[in-house]
Amino acid sequence: MTTDTTAQADSLAPVPPLQALRYLNTRPTAPTWRWWVAFVLVFGIGVGGSVAASSLLGHSVDIIRGQSVPPFGSGTTALAWIIGLSCLGLLGDTFARSAGNYLLVSRARLLGVEVRKACLSATLRAPIPRILELGSGNVITRMTKDIDTVTNTVAGVGSRSVVTAVMFPFTLVALVMLHWLYAAVVITLIVMMIFPTRMLLTHMPVRANIYSSAEAHRNNLLLDTIRGLDTARAFNMQSWARKRVEDSSWNATLRFVDMIPVKNAIIWWGSGIFSLLLAGNFIFSAWLVERGTISIGAASAAVILISRLEVHIFHSMIFIGEWQRAVTAMGRAVALALINDEAETAITENPDLERAPEIEIHSLSFGYPDAPEVLHDTDLRLEPGSTTALVGASGAGKSTLANLIAGLLTPSTGTIRIGGHQVGPHDHMWVARQVTLITQEVHVFSGTLRQDLLMAAPHARDEDLLLALETVGLGAGTALWNRWFPQGLDTTIGAGAEALAPEVAQYIALARVVLRDPPALILDEATSEAGSELATGLEDAANAVSQGRTCLVVAHRLQQAMVADRILVMEQGRIVEDGTHRQLLAAAGRYSQLFAHWRG
Repeated sequence: MTTDTTAQADSLAPVPPLQALRYLNTRPTAPTWRWWVAFVLVFGIGVGGSVAASSLLGHSVDIIRGQSVPPFGSGTTALAWIIGLSCLGLLGDTFARSAGNYLLVSRARLLGVEVRKACLSATLRAPIPRILELGSGNVITRMTKDIDTVTNTVAGVGSRSVVTAVMFPFTLVALVMLHWLYAAVVITLIVMMIFPTRMLLTHMPVRANIYSSAEAHRNNLLLDTIRGLDTARAFNMQSWARKRVEDSSWNATLRFVDMIPVKNAIIWWGSGIFSLLLAGNFIFSAWLVERGTISIGAASAAVILISRLEVHIFHSMIFIGEWQRAVTAMGRAVALALINDEAETAITENPDLERAPEIEIHSLSFGYPDAPEVLHDTDLRLEPGSTTALVGASGAGKSTLANLIAGLLTPSTGTIRIGGHQVGPHDHMWVARQVTLITQEVHVFSGTLRQDLLMAAPHARDEDLLLALETVGLGAGTALWNRWFPQGLDTTIGAGAEALAPEVAQYIALARVVLRDPPALILDEATSEAGSELATGLEDAANAVSQGRTCLVVAHRLQQAMVADRILVMEQGRIVEDGTHRQLLAAAGRYSQLFAHWRG
C-alpha cells in the first residue's frame, strides 16, 4: 500500500473544458466551417436514415393488416416501397457513420499532434523549477498518454457518441410526428437521465485526474529507477527499487478502481431507465391504440423507435464517463501547453548581451521546500570577462548558487543582475540565452555528432563544427576522435549507439559552448568525471572555453581554482573567503587548509 500523498492530484490542475476547447480552436488544424458543414450533413443523413427506417418498418404492420399508409397506399407494392426505403435508410446510416468516423478520427489525430508539439515547446520554454516540480514522468504522461486518451476516445466512441447525441432529437421528432403526446415519453427520459449525468459530471473528472496523477508519479519513479540502474546494482538496492515501483503501480491501479463504482452506478441507472421507458411506452402505445388515437402500425413504429434508443441510453451513460476522462486528459495536456503563457506575457524586453557581462548578487537567500535554508544573505559581484572559482566542501551551497545565477532556481529573497538587468521570475528564457550552465551530468542527444552540435548553432558549417571540437581538444585525428568517431561528424551517438565515455561527452558539451558563444558561462564540476590521465586535457578545454566570457567555475579540483582570476570559498551557504590563489594561501585560512589537503 502507498501513502495518501500519491493519491492526490499534482500541482498543475487541468484547464476547464471550455478553455481547452478555445485553445484547440486556435490550433492550425482546428476544424474549419467546411469541416463542420460536412460533419453536420454526414451525421444528419445517417441518423435521419436510421430513424426513418425504424418508423417505416413500424408502419409496415398496417399494410400487412390490409390498411392504407399514405403516401404509399396499400398492398404488396406499398410494402415493397417501405421495405426498400428502410433498407436504403439503413445503408445510408452505415455509410454515413463510416464517413463521420473518418472525419472525427483524422481531425482528432491532427489536433493531437499539434497539442503534443505545443506541450514540448512549452516545456522547453518553461521555468526549469516548474518542470522539476511536476517531474519528468508527469510531463511525459501529459504529452503522451493524456493526449492518446483523447484520440483513442474519439476513435473508439466518437462517432457513436455523436449518433447518440443526434438520435434523441431525431427520435423525438419522429415520435411527435406519430402523435404529439409521445413528446411526454422523451421528456420523461431526459428528466430521468439528469441525476446520473450530474453524478458522473461531479465525480468522474476528479477521480480521472487523480488516476492520471498516480500514473504520472509511477512514471517518475520508473524513469528515476532506469537512470539509477548502476547505483541500484552497486549498492544492492534492486529490491528497494522494485518495491518502490510496485507500490506506485499498485497505487495507480487503486486509483483506476476508484472510478469503477461510478461506472457501475451508471450501468445500473441505464438499465433501470430503459426498462421503465420500454414498459411505459408499451402501456402508453396500447392506451392510444385502444382510444383509436393511433393505428397499430404507428404504435409499432413508436415501440421500434423507443427500442432502438436502448443502446443509445447506455451509450449516453457510459460514453459520458469516457468523455469525462478524455476531457480531463485534454485539460491536463492543454495546461502543460499553457504552462508558460503567464510567464511569457510578463517577460521583460531585456536585450541580448554582446559582451561578457557583470553579474551582481545582492542579499541572495534560498531554501528548498520543507528544508533548512541553503544560501544565506549572499552578496557577490563577478567582474566582466573574469573567471571566478567557487570552492568548498560538499553541501556548502556551491551548486545552489550556480543554479540560481543560471535561472534553474528562483531566489527566496534578494536580487540577481546580469549586465545591469535585474533578473525577474519571468526572465528565465532571457537568462538561458545569456548564461550557459555545464554540469558534470552531460546529456548527449540521439542522432549524429553533427546533429548534436548543430543544436547549439543551427546554421553552422561543418568547418565551424570541426573548429569548435578542435578548440576543446577533440580535433579530427586525435586519439579520442579516432576511437569514438570513426565516421567523423556522421557518427551516431546518444540513445541506441555505443555509450560515450563521460569525458568525451564533456568535450562535446564544451564544444557546444564554443558554437553557442554565450556571454556568461558556469561550469559546475564540469570536468569531474575525467580520470587523472584526462583531467588536464579537460581542464585546458574548460579554460579555453572560458576565455572572453564572465565565467564561474564550481571547482572539484583545486587545479582549476589556481588558474582563476579570483577564488571564493563557501561554507554552510556563506562566502567565507575571497581572493586570489596567492592571497588566500598567504591568509592561511580555510582555502589554505583545503589546498594543503588536496596536495596531500
